[in-house]
Amino acid sequence: MSTAIAIFVKTPSLSPVKTRLAEGISKEKALEFYQLSLRCVQETLKSADAVPYWAVAEEDGLSDPLWQAFTALWTGEGRLGERQHHIYETLLQKHDRVLLIGADAPQLSKDILEQAIVELDTNDFVIGSARDGGYYLFGGRISTEQKIWSSVPWSTSMTRERLEAVLPSKPVHLQILTDVDTKDDLNFIAQEMPQKLNNSQKNLIEWIGETHDRKH
Repeated sequence: MSTAIAIFVKTPSLSPVKTRLAEGISKEKALEFYQLSLRCVQETLKSADAVPYWAVAEEDGLSDPLWQAFTALWTGEGRLGERQHHIYETLLQKHDRVLLIGADAPQLSKDILEQAIVELDTNDFVIGSARDGGYYLFGGRISTEQKIWSSVPWSTSMTRERLEAVLPSKPVHLQILTDVDTKDDLNFIAQEMPQKLNNSQKNLIEWIGETHDRKH
């Protein structure tokens, strides 16, 4: 039984990243967070029993040096739902289970990923709920129709709930985490980090402390 994990990313040299966060802490600081968060997720995935992929928003970004650690796949065109559906179905042709995650939940742990994988032994879907009403992780083991993904309103407080409502079976829930979209979200990251931090997570916690101190 093999598991794929796809991390949805944007290439900073080609697309704006963390624009809402930038409004609160500046474009430069938002880019710093994004790069640090990427390293956290990358280091966590290297320790997981799964095959990692970058799901890159820009076709021209596939060869960017940022995405050389894992195989990079283009998400294709369309809204977020269509892009997630494309990557999910593509990887499901090669693997028994597929997890989709973002790059803005640096506190994601190996334990959560392992729990998601185990739950998919006996359930069709698993979801890690985000504090803002979205989700930081979606996993499944069966094919889905594109209309499921196309019907969901993205970036709203109802996103996860609406997705769950149209799935063919009820997903198992993982613990709630914060995905970082705004300056206030940074306040939750330290307390949600796993007990055993990897080096990248330690660096991010230090960066948050320094950034917070400079703002006060």
